[in-house]
Amino acid sequence: MKHISLIYIILFFIFFKGFSQEDLIVSHSRFLQKENTSAFGINNMNKTGVLYNSLGLTGNSKIESRYFFGSISFDDKNFSIGLDIYSFTMNNVGLVNSKPRISYIYKVQLDNDLYFLPSISLGLGSSRFDQSNLIFEDQLSLVSGYLQTESQDPLYELLGSSSYIDFGASFLIHSNNFLAGLSLKHLNQPNISYLQETELKLPIKFSVQGAYEWDVNPYDRRWLPRYSSLLAFFNASKSGNDIEMYLSQEFQLGEVSIGLNQQFKKISDLSFTNVGISFALAYENFEFGTLYNFPFQNPTNTSVYSPSTIEVFLTFDFSPYRRNKRGDYRRISIDNYY
Repeated sequence: MKHISLIYIILFFIFFKGFSQEDLIVSHSRFLQKENTSAFGINNMNKTGVLYNSLGLTGNSKIESRYFFGSISFDDKNFSIGLDIYSFTMNNVGLVNSKPRISYIYKVQLDNDLYFLPSISLGLGSSRFDQSNLIFEDQLSLVSGYLQTESQDPLYELLGSSSYIDFGASFLIHSNNFLAGLSLKHLNQPNISYLQETELKLPIKFSVQGAYEWDVNPYDRRWLPRYSSLLAFFNASKSGNDIEMYLSQEFQLGEVSIGLNQQFKKISDLSFTNVGISFALAYENFEFGTLYNFPFQNPTNTSVYSPSTIEVFLTFDFSPYRRNKRGDYRRISIDNYY
């Protein structure tokens, strides 16, 4: 049974300690458009994909996230359109959150191999609690051991749903081997409170991204696939007093990708650290991948626990010349602009 104290802890942690409604996805480098919507337009990308994320909490509790995206490039008009839908659920407390978003990305060629991609985005967020999944203290009968079907707790009637409009803007600059970006989310600081007559605004979130990709087999040595590269990526974010840092190092060895990632979050006075591994396999236009982040508990403060995370994803690249690039799965490229 779920005690009311657990509900208050979860509510406090999620809505007042900055546990962002969009920071559960770990694969920032492969799903860069989640943090920076300008990534929808990189190299005139025509792509779609899905991702499933499971974050393990204490006991059998978990948070499940689902993410879908699609992008299409209008090459002759120098712009792209991106659509993504993110949702997560906490079944043990009946929390459901979803946010579809559409983005417009414009392409500006600065030099022979340097491109500038500004973008704007519009999201529609919605969250709700299912009160039938919540158990309040006055529903518990200590004498009989049975549950009352209804609660008289004032919070019961106050908990409901939340819906809001969310604006964002970003840009990316990239060449054939590096990228740098800046993104701003929640520019209108939407009210996400679940409590009636209570205001809780999302602070503006600032993020910077950077990546560099090295060719680790420039002389076609036989002991490595012809197309072998190393991608180093980082994403740093600040939202109010909360800070997040993500780093990854991924080897792309032809069709196979193997990587490491490190993630750090500071939420008020609490800090969380995760280290994980990733693996991906590509076949022509398809790519399948998985990621696992190991759980971590602070040895000096056992109350700080960073849970494990499992992700699986599948993407399909329907760019017209994708089949002609067999074996070349570099992540940063400009060849499709021409």
